[in-house]
Amino acid sequence: MRIKMEPIPEINIAELLETKRFLEAIIDGFTDQIMVVDKDYRIKEINESLIKRLGKPKHEIVGEYCYRVLHDVDKPCDMPDHPCPVQETLKTGEHCEVLHTHLKGREASYYRVTAYPVSDDQGAVSHVIEMARDITKRKKREDELSYIQKLASLGELAAGVAHELNNPMGIILGFADLLLEKMEPGSKEYEMLKIMERQGLNCKRIVESLLSFARYPETTVYSTDVNVDLKRVVSVVENILISKRITLEKSLSENLPKVKGDSGHLQHAFMNLITNAVAAMEGGGVLAVSTRLNDSGNRVEILFKDTGHGIKKEYRDKIFNHFFTTKKVGEGTGLGLSVSHGIVTKYGGKITFETVAEEEDRERKGTTLIVSLPVASSGSSPR
Repeated sequence: MRIKMEPIPEINIAELLETKRFLEAIIDGFTDQIMVVDKDYRIKEINESLIKRLGKPKHEIVGEYCYRVLHDVDKPCDMPDHPCPVQETLKTGEHCEVLHTHLKGREASYYRVTAYPVSDDQGAVSHVIEMARDITKRKKREDELSYIQKLASLGELAAGVAHELNNPMGIILGFADLLLEKMEPGSKEYEMLKIMERQGLNCKRIVESLLSFARYPETTVYSTDVNVDLKRVVSVVENILISKRITLEKSLSENLPKVKGDSGHLQHAFMNLITNAVAAMEGGGVLAVSTRLNDSGNRVEILFKDTGHGIKKEYRDKIFNHFFTTKKVGEGTGLGLSVSHGIVTKYGGKITFETVAEEEDRERKGTTLIVSLPVASSGSSPR
């Protein structure tokens, strides 16, 4: 057997060290917490952000098992409510993303953790790169917004109930007045009717209080930048979309004029429309959000296009009604679209929709909600 010797190319140690320092500088520049783990769960590399979080020197971390360093356990993590992305990526060879909650006393920290596979020459996963992003502040903003939405929905629920009670209560009081005119003052029947009238008026005051609670205050006509409002809403729901495997596509036209409306109210309306679109895409999908100026130049249009199941024909004339919902009992109040419709119409706008139901065309199924708002006049106050 003859062995042919090939010359070994000269290795420039200085260049290798320089490249290593360069790559380490890049990794350390990330605010995300990054580590590289081998298939035995040993940490091979770690960046400065994760070193700071762990509060240990690098030499005490590299070479250790990740589950010991991060979770202080003696075997790979196996918690259904706290899935390990490294374990999942080693098993499937695919990238994996999860949301983790870490408790320290009464304080909770939230992380979006993503694992990426690194393959060897044979295509087998040899290492996993794990990146963790601290989303605690964003999660708290989401919780605060959710609380505000619940209060707003409560107000709309109160308004709906009050509206339904108002008309029959007016009829009851009207007939009570007619009967009182026919009764002898001081008679037993007259006194009973007076009690009924007093209690009816009490109910009427309660109804008026509910309507007052739910009604948006009439104030100055404000103006707002819908692109800014949309970006704020999207920043809040971004993690929700990721967790539900929904891809977000944004196409916001530049230099749009401001529209009539209160920024907070319109953000609430946009949030409801996005939430409705998300609910229609149970198995994931695409949500496209875009803005444009209409041909006449007097209205700004905001479009929310989803690839969900679409709206059935029998439901299309009801979707903006109070309390109308196709969800199971306890899963929705049927107020989201009606609240948004009320907010938009308050500022002279309108909401229309285009839809293809799944049973009509599975390939083209989905719904586009189009919000049209009038351009603000020069006298409108910014808000």
